[in-house]
Amino acid sequence: MGRFRARRFLAVLAALALTACSDSAASQPAVLSPASSADSSPAAVRAQSLTVGYTPSDGFNPYLSNSTLVMQNAGLLFEKLVEIGPDMELEYRVAESIECSGTSVVIHLRGGLCFADGAPLTPQDAASSLAAAKNSACYGARFSNLTSIQVQNDALVLELAEPDSLFAYLCDIPVLKAEEIGLAQPTASGRYTYGSDGNLVRNSRDSLGSDGPAEIRLYPVEGYDEMMRALSMGELDLYTASDQALGNASMTGQETYYKTNNLIFLGFNAQREAPLLNTAQGRSLLGRLADRRDLADKSYYGRAYPATGAINCYYSCVSSQQALNAHADTAGLEETMTALGYVYDTNSGYYQHPALADSSLELLVYTGNTYKKNTAVLLEKQFSEQGIRIRLKQTDDFNAYRAAVEAGEFDLYIGEVKLYNNMDLSPFWEGGALSSHLAQSEALAQSYQAFKSNKSAAGSFESVLAAEAPFSPLLWRQGVVVTTRGLRGLESPLSNVFYSLQDLSFSS
Repeated sequence: MGRFRARRFLAVLAALALTACSDSAASQPAVLSPASSADSSPAAVRAQSLTVGYTPSDGFNPYLSNSTLVMQNAGLLFEKLVEIGPDMELEYRVAESIECSGTSVVIHLRGGLCFADGAPLTPQDAASSLAAAKNSACYGARFSNLTSIQVQNDALVLELAEPDSLFAYLCDIPVLKAEEIGLAQPTASGRYTYGSDGNLVRNSRDSLGSDGPAEIRLYPVEGYDEMMRALSMGELDLYTASDQALGNASMTGQETYYKTNNLIFLGFNAQREAPLLNTAQGRSLLGRLADRRDLADKSYYGRAYPATGAINCYYSCVSSQQALNAHADTAGLEETMTALGYVYDTNSGYYQHPALADSSLELLVYTGNTYKKNTAVLLEKQFSEQGIRIRLKQTDDFNAYRAAVEAGEFDLYIGEVKLYNNMDLSPFWEGGALSSHLAQSEALAQSYQAFKSNKSAAGSFESVLAAEAPFSPLLWRQGVVVTTRGLRGLESPLSNVFYSLQDLSFSS
């Protein structure tokens, strides 16, 4: 991963499954359970210090760097407007509330906060930080819809180009001093500040953070190989694993997972002749036949969870309102296949269509990613059991895979897209990075715009999406933090790896 550079372009085109990596599968690891503050086990010793990696030349300002390690460590030093908790709930921090109405957003700020040097945290600081985020390589793409930022009556008043009812979920950004936006080491506003010995110490002026180790030790690293070595040698306590590193995680430490907005999906080529692909009824049936729980458990070894809609199922706006099931839904299979012109052939055990020379469907998959290869193999089995024959088209050449997707040389394909936290699905719509050969409709566009204008319409959008099925959500991939085997109590949402520092302990 070089110097931990991660680009949004690769996230969307990493989209097309599009994480060009070759992670290897391992046996399903145990998920760490956060240690309770009431844990009285004599083997658990409260963590008084924690050693994390950092790259000295990158500094600590995430608005000056596109390093994921800088972004991670910013969670120690700088308070954020909001946090996204372990179950994707929105937690207000510097922001006291965020109101979205049409293209207007008003961010009311919490009073009485200050920086580590005692200077008050002001609305101007918050406004400058938001502007810096918009102009940064790390956060800039997510704020492309933001057109203006003003301070009015101690609140931030924002204007958007288009409505965004979940804009608040984009605001998990650190707040820096307005005059220090360009500094590599800005004054801290969060749980920790800079110590005299080059490490981080508890910030006595922090009024929002929870308790945690008295000291965070900083260990200089330049890449994942060095971090894995340092953790195995006991010089480092944790690192956030990339896909490339997952195959070695079990050798270097233990894994704990956190929910992400990385969506694994099944893409349909609506321009094919097969009624299972060029009709909403056919595509919807295919989406319903997938057993997502089985895929999560067997293809991703517990490193993913079922996607029962295109909006992350943990978002409160879609709670109990999504149209897909975690397990296969075979209701009406025979009736639907008959309506589409298919006839069940008892000799082969598969449905055949008299107008098609070949009634099977080709599933394109990039096999350089073991998890996606596993998913394709298991989907082939699941569909086969329902009488739908699937032929796998496998390639370990990522560029060839991407070219085939872009050219529409597939019936079905396994893809992945990293969605912004506001559930922006524009990559799938007309003109988006993933939209080529996917079905489009006015009804779907209108239901999506209704959701973007008012999050209460999220359930209705999910129903329309499931019925028209331009694509079918399969799984939400989990993020992985690798820790030393003795570390307990870590709970890391996508917004902040260091969310649960107050619960950390080491087993003796």
